[in-house]
Amino acid sequence: MQKILKKCDSIVIVVLLLLLSVIFVFPLYAQHQLYFGDDLVYHINRIRELADNISHRNYFPQLYTYNYRETGFLLGSFYPQITLYPFVIASLILHSTVNGIYVGFAFYSFLSMFFMYLVVNKICHQKDVALISAIIYGFCTYRTVDAFVRFALGEYLAMVFIPLALYGLYAIMFGNKKDWPYLGIGLSFILLSHVLSTLLCVVIMAILFFVGFYWMSDKKGRLIRCCYAVILFMASSAIYLVPFLQQQLYQEYDQPAPLDLVATAFPLDKIFLNSLSNTFERTGIYSIGLILLLVMFFGFIYFSKLSKVSKISLVIGSVIFVVSSSVFPWGIMMRTPIKVIQFPFRLSAFSSVLLSFVGGELFSRVLPKKKFDPRFYKIATVGVATVIMLGTWYSGVKQFISSPASTTDDNFIDGKVYAGDKERVYYWNLDQYNPKKAVEHLDDIFYHQATVAGKKVNLQKIKSIPDGLIYEDKTLKNQKVVILPIANYKNLHVYQGKKELLSSESKTGMIEVKNTNSAPITVRYRKSMADKLSIFVSLTTWIVLLLVVIIKNLSKVLRK
Repeated sequence: MQKILKKCDSIVIVVLLLLLSVIFVFPLYAQHQLYFGDDLVYHINRIRELADNISHRNYFPQLYTYNYRETGFLLGSFYPQITLYPFVIASLILHSTVNGIYVGFAFYSFLSMFFMYLVVNKICHQKDVALISAIIYGFCTYRTVDAFVRFALGEYLAMVFIPLALYGLYAIMFGNKKDWPYLGIGLSFILLSHVLSTLLCVVIMAILFFVGFYWMSDKKGRLIRCCYAVILFMASSAIYLVPFLQQQLYQEYDQPAPLDLVATAFPLDKIFLNSLSNTFERTGIYSIGLILLLVMFFGFIYFSKLSKVSKISLVIGSVIFVVSSSVFPWGIMMRTPIKVIQFPFRLSAFSSVLLSFVGGELFSRVLPKKKFDPRFYKIATVGVATVIMLGTWYSGVKQFISSPASTTDDNFIDGKVYAGDKERVYYWNLDQYNPKKAVEHLDDIFYHQATVAGKKVNLQKIKSIPDGLIYEDKTLKNQKVVILPIANYKNLHVYQGKKELLSSESKTGMIEVKNTNSAPITVRYRKSMADKLSIFVSLTTWIVLLLVVIIKNLSKVLRK
């Protein structure tokens, strides 16, 4: 009977998290549009590009040619795209980009809460505490801001896997060292979602590792597990790392969207007040929100009553909260690789994970235990925590929807095509991930201006194909020298008919071909052997891991 009850508990928890995932998107989904955010157009184009390629049976494109003004943008090698596929597949099935994206948000909200529940339950072995932590994390302010206010899709996706990586580090250092795969796969999927979040995660975990190394038992055995995790990370991430490194080593690129961290770090009092107000509006100041601020406050009041892990999580989460402000000397960081993170408030993702863990334990003690049956007490505390969390979350979402700033022509509806001149760079961000030499002549790429016999020519007949472009303008035919308006990336090949033309890099960083004939010119990205091998290695790693998980769970069921 006890075993049956445990199974029922697990089913109820999964169903509850699925229901909450739907609730997370429903108020915004009901508006039948996507609200304009910092990266909305950029990510809409990424999702559309993958959908267009899948429609043409190209399942892993590198060169983006259907969107981004059909410029031939090698974004697939620079910005991780694997975790976008649930959005893409849902969009294709539903024949709606808007609905597909909301389904994707709901799917990843479920995974965020499920992973948080999983790792908290592994640490504290209390389902009610784990469930409360999962709900707090799922509806925390910074996740919501990333999804709907900023539309920072890469960072939103990274937040799904941060709990796995942090737990993996904890397991290797102080917990069950057999859980080392959590670190490797968690960090890998953070990278396969968002590079900057990976950098921050590695820095934070490196600091925690060196600080906690002294208290770590069985150092040799745990260091070996850490090495295993690194190998797993490399194998799982190969599908992105190999193409990315190929391009980075081939030529020079500017830092994408460089910003001064001193200018983007806000005063601690403003961050505090922003969290206190629980606002989801587009203010430029983003933080952990009201509930996690209260968790931090009451956590220190009841510090002595918290478990050891919660105490450490509270201190680390609070320190990260303070560091995300101008209190920290960000000017020093501008002389280190950390300068690429653009916004110190990105650290709020890590504060949110750690404080959500603490919040689960605090909320589990909100009611007096003596007055209730133990089972009812757990249900009641989960219920109270859910009502409080959803109430404050919905208040912020409703405020965001009704805000005048949310009503703009830039909001996305199905069928909308973003257009505009080069001044609206936030639509495409073509200055990012184009080679440094080519960026200096971005107008030629942006306006499809080829150079023929030393003269600029505006091309009109450009056809998109999977991983390629076909230039059909007559002005390109039978010419001695042609500079095409596409950056010269590694693994790009040029053809006329079945004949491959010799190509080189022009002084402007674009593709130059000589002695063209009368056929259309085709530029295509051809996957190198290293590209193909990296795909095989990562896919094999994921399949093997999935099989291991399935076999382990089946064996547990059979033993029972």
